[in-house]
Amino acid sequence: MRHRRVSAVIGGAVLPLIASLFAVATAAPTEVSAAGAPARFRAALQDAAYTCPHLPPGLQAGLIDVESGWDATKVDEDTGTKGLAQLSPRMWAAWGEDADSDGTNSPLDSADAIDAQARMLCDYYRTAVQSPLKGDRLSLALAAYRLGWNYLAKVGGLAELPAAREYIAQIKALAPAYAQGLGVANSSRSLYTPLPNPRTPTNAVKSARSMAGDYGWLSLCLNFTAQAYGWDHSGTRYAIDHWLFTPNSLRHHRQRNAPAGALMFWDTGLRAGHVAISLGDGYVATNDVITPGRISIVPASTIDETWNARYLGWTPPYFPDGV
Repeated sequence: MRHRRVSAVIGGAVLPLIASLFAVATAAPTEVSAAGAPARFRAALQDAAYTCPHLPPGLQAGLIDVESGWDATKVDEDTGTKGLAQLSPRMWAAWGEDADSDGTNSPLDSADAIDAQARMLCDYYRTAVQSPLKGDRLSLALAAYRLGWNYLAKVGGLAELPAAREYIAQIKALAPAYAQGLGVANSSRSLYTPLPNPRTPTNAVKSARSMAGDYGWLSLCLNFTAQAYGWDHSGTRYAIDHWLFTPNSLRHHRQRNAPAGALMFWDTGLRAGHVAISLGDGYVATNDVITPGRISIVPASTIDETWNARYLGWTPPYFPDGV
C-alpha cells in the first residue's frame, strides 16, 4: 500500500529536539550549484516530484540539503535519524519501503529514503489542509516533518517557533534552484494558501475606512492592515519582511492598479518599510503619513511624495502567520 496515513506518529526528521532545530535553522544557507542535486540522486528525486502534486519539485532536494547536506550515510547519534532524509526509526517503520526493489529496505538506501520522504511530506500537507492551525500549508507540512504533527498542534502552530520558520525559509529558498536542475515544474499557488482571513476584502476595506481618524497607530502599519482583515497580529514584525515573505507569484511588482483590499508596500529607506491597504481608485488607508499615529485616507502617491519612498508593488491580503 503506497499511501499510508500516519499523521499521529511523532517525528519527521526529529523527535522533537528543539536544540537540534535551532542548530539547523541558524546554519548558513547552502549554495546550490548550477547542476543542482548530485547526479546519483536525480532520478529518484524526479520520480518523487510526481508522487505528490501539492509539493514543489525542488522542495525535497532543499530539505535534503538542509537535513543531511547530501550525506547518504549520515547518522545522528542523538536522535537516531539516518540517511539523506534523516528519518527516525519510528518514521521508517511507518513509511519505509524498498522503493527501488533492490532487496534493501533502509533509510540509508537513498532511493528508499527519497520515496518515503515524498509520501510522508504529502501526508503532512493533506493534514495541514484540514487543520485549523494558522500558517501556509506548506510551512506547516515542513514544520511537522521537523517536529512531528502532534508537537506542532500542541504549541499551536508556527507563531512561537521562530527557529522553525527560519528552517522553513531556508528550504523554500533552496527549492527553486533545485527544481530547475531537476527539469520539473509545479506552479500551484495552493502551496502558499493560508487559512482564510477572518474578513473578506470588502469587509476589510469597510473596517479600514471606519478607522480613519483613529490614533494610536504610530509605526504600526502592518498591524493596522492585519486588524482590518480581522487578525490580532500579522505574525510578521516588519512590513518589508511581509513583502519579502510573500511568494513571488503573488507579488505584483511596481504595479499601481491595486484592487480594493490589496496590500501595497513601500521601501521607505528604514528597516520597517511601509504597507497600506488599498481602497481602490488609487486611494489607501494608512497610518502616520499625514499625522504620526493617525489613520488617514489619501492617494497612494502621497506616501511616495511625503517620505520619498520607493513603491514596491501590491499583494493579495496574504497573512500566512496571522494570529
